[in-house]
Amino acid sequence: MSVDVERVPVLRSEFATSDPNAAEVMSAEMYGAFKPRYGPTDGFTFDGRRTTAGSMSLDHLVHSSMSIDVAPLDYLMFVFVTGGTLNVTAGDLETRLRIGDTAVLPAGVPLSMSWERLGKEVISVPLRAAEQAAAETGAGDGVSFVGTTPVSAAMDRFWRSTVGFVAHQLETPESPLAEPLVYVQALNLLGAAAVKTFPNTTMTADYQPGPGTVTPAVLRRAVEFIDGNAALPLTLTDIARSTSVTPRALHDGFLRQYGTSPLDYLHRVRLERVRRDLQAADPRSGVTVASVATRWGFLNRGKFFASYYERFGQHPASTLRS
Repeated sequence: MSVDVERVPVLRSEFATSDPNAAEVMSAEMYGAFKPRYGPTDGFTFDGRRTTAGSMSLDHLVHSSMSIDVAPLDYLMFVFVTGGTLNVTAGDLETRLRIGDTAVLPAGVPLSMSWERLGKEVISVPLRAAEQAAAETGAGDGVSFVGTTPVSAAMDRFWRSTVGFVAHQLETPESPLAEPLVYVQALNLLGAAAVKTFPNTTMTADYQPGPGTVTPAVLRRAVEFIDGNAALPLTLTDIARSTSVTPRALHDGFLRQYGTSPLDYLHRVRLERVRRDLQAADPRSGVTVASVATRWGFLNRGKFFASYYERFGQHPASTLRS
């Protein structure tokens, strides 16, 4: 059975203005309302380009010196400074960022920022991406960021690598993030990386008691749900909700019963669907391995080819040709 899932709109724009009022309007449309405090406006600039996919956005900005107060965000904003300096006050946290520094601007707390001739890259993602990652660790249903900078230099590099990979996919002319399964995978990558990189409550959560026993009948229902909905952008929380158990309980139950996790099982089902579609395709019709893999949510081509060969003992191009 095929399932039609609406493609994710990927939109691109460029902008440049020397008018502070126009810049204020554009910034408010991009990030939400704020109160600006301008210094001298001679030579004012607000230049940049933006790419959005669904509720994810990536911006490259150059902005004249100013200060602003921002109401609490309902999403996560991650900043990489490419020029100038940026001072951020997020609740009780104060951070000064220089060229090469990375930070998260937490959701749910008042923000004050000031900068000097700032160049920055900003990636914004829904808070639910991090909440999903937190839930899958068994740390509870929510997550709060209690620091703005990475926990270590190694995790800073890990975060930049993850963002760089997603940004490349987002800004590719025919972005694979238009495919719903790829889009959700990209959000999951960023959410999981954020929870690992920036100080947050999952790192200091109290001990959580064991998830309890999940019956074989519940696990069978989860398998049936995955098999019937693999074409949809599923998360572990979605699968757990379908069986009325917690994500952690379902994860642990799968490991005990099947020796794999629910998401690894979903990955295997989607590999099977790729193989089925390649077998059914006529190579002369213009179908490619890349188009089929992308449709089934495989964002990293290298990992896809390795997983496919390990699973089926042949390269996907061989399956298509046969």
